Amino acid sequence: MSSMPTPPPEGEYTLRRQRNGSGYFGHVRVELRPGGTAGPPSVAWAVPAEDRASIGPREDAEFVAAAITGARDGVRLARALGATVDGWAVDIVRARLSLTDIEESAVRTAAAMAVGAAFGVRHRLHVRFESGWYVARDPVNRAP
Repeated sequence: MSSMPTPPPEGEYTLRRQRNGSGYFGHVRVELRPGGTAGPPSVAWAVPAEDRASIGPREDAEFVAAAITGARDGVRLARALGATVDGWAVDIVRARLSLTDIEESAVRTAAAMAVGAAFGVRHRLHVRFESGWYVARDPVNRAP
C-alpha cells in the first residue's frame, strides 16, 4: 500500500476568451501516473499521433512547447499550494487545435490549469491577462 496520496488522475482546462478584439484559445488535458521517482514530476507529450484534433510536435512546435512549459508551471504552482507532486508524472494527452484563435500564452495557461485540476488545487488558481495569459495563485487563500 502506497503512502502517497492519490490526486485525481486527470485534469482538463479550456481557455477561450476575447480581449481587445482578439480571440485566445487553449485546451489541454493531462493525466497523472506514478512517476517512479521521489523527485518532481516529469512532464511528457503523450498525445496520440492519430489524434487529428490536437496540435502536433511537427506542425505546431511552439504550441507543444507552450503546453509543456505550462504543465511545468502547473506543477510548480501545485507544489507551492501544498499539493503532493513528487513521485508523479504528468502526461499531456490532448491539446486541441483551433485554427483561428490558438495562442501560445492561452495554451500555456490551459496546461497549467489542467495540472492544477489534476493535483486538486484548481480552485485556488486564477487566470489573468497582462501582455498574455498566465496563472496566478488565489490572492485570498495563499496558505496551503
